[in-house]
Amino acid sequence: MTVTVAPFVRDGKTRLAYGGLSVYAYALYALGPLLPLLRHDFGLSYSMMSAHSTVFAAGAILANALIERLTGTFGYRRVFWTSLAALVLGAVLLAVGPNVAVTLSATAVMGVSGALVQTTVFAVLAQHHGPLRERAIVEANAGASAAALVAPLVIGACQAAGVGWGPSMLLPLVIAGGLYLTLGHETLRPRLASAGEAAPPGPLSAAYWLLAALAGVVVGAEFCLVFYGSPQLTSSIGLTDGQAATAMSLFYGGSLIGRLTGSRLSATRATATQLVLASLGVTVVGFLLLWTSSSTVVCLLALLVTGLGIANLFPLTLSLAVVAARGRTDQATARVQLIVAVSIMLAPLILGALSDHFGVGRSFAVEGVLLTAAVALLLLGTAARSRPSRTG
Repeated sequence: MTVTVAPFVRDGKTRLAYGGLSVYAYALYALGPLLPLLRHDFGLSYSMMSAHSTVFAAGAILANALIERLTGTFGYRRVFWTSLAALVLGAVLLAVGPNVAVTLSATAVMGVSGALVQTTVFAVLAQHHGPLRERAIVEANAGASAAALVAPLVIGACQAAGVGWGPSMLLPLVIAGGLYLTLGHETLRPRLASAGEAAPPGPLSAAYWLLAALAGVVVGAEFCLVFYGSPQLTSSIGLTDGQAATAMSLFYGGSLIGRLTGSRLSATRATATQLVLASLGVTVVGFLLLWTSSSTVVCLLALLVTGLGIANLFPLTLSLAVVAARGRTDQATARVQLIVAVSIMLAPLILGALSDHFGVGRSFAVEGVLLTAAVALLLLGTAARSRPSRTG
């Protein structure tokens, strides 16, 4: 019997999911260029600067521990809109916070609410698009990359205009309001899984856990770059905090190009494993150039290359993990997001603590360790998938 796959359609539910993820991405990736400015404003150490990413990730851990219960009780639509509203509130609170206690609290709110938005979006897209989930997730992340690219440009423009970075955090409020006015009627109820997609009994497989760990490691590597790419530029080539924050747009621009390209490649015969391996190779090249060079041109080019390589690592590894979960989409997505949140909490925190003692340049070796671990986990996860399953 031949199974016919329906064509890929970007319906209202899909567009709303893309839009919600983009709002979250803007708020999240604004933290990267904002934190060095916040550090300057309040005279913080690198460790205290990294504490913002830590409480953000701690909030995300809490959210992902509760997501299945929340969506089961209140439904996807209510969780999505409530979380999006809280995310916008947290962004505004961060902008107006008069001291570090308020900014830490605002970041925690953003961590909880943003993780709920993200996990809801991925679960809806994965279930709604079924066999085409990989394309939907890559496209959603392409939109998120566009939002991430805009964030440092808006921050840089606000700084150049002399109004400070605060107004840049009002944009999520505007976009979320537009989404509600145009797509607020969408149910966000995923289609029911077909019989062929029903989850088998038994625990999640070893292959799933290896690939979920891979997703966590690549995100940890990404956020070391997001939060410490700007300080690395200041350390290695002497850019000011404002210049380095604006220069990070090259990283996000590379990510946008990578995800637009990845959307096309995911529609070809190239497997997700092949794409992940190629992406890791490009990322390693960009990282080594960024870490070792003292040339302004080379470092800026390295940001672009690193963004290009790292762009599709999370959506592709998430897709690999979901496939390895064999029908348990909600459970698989929530577990991956929990691991990812732990990585976002620990990786920049470790890098920040090391930077206080050894400087940013030497401590940036953490990025290389994470990328090496990612290659190992990809190989192990692929090998585990090729073995017959013993579950069920």
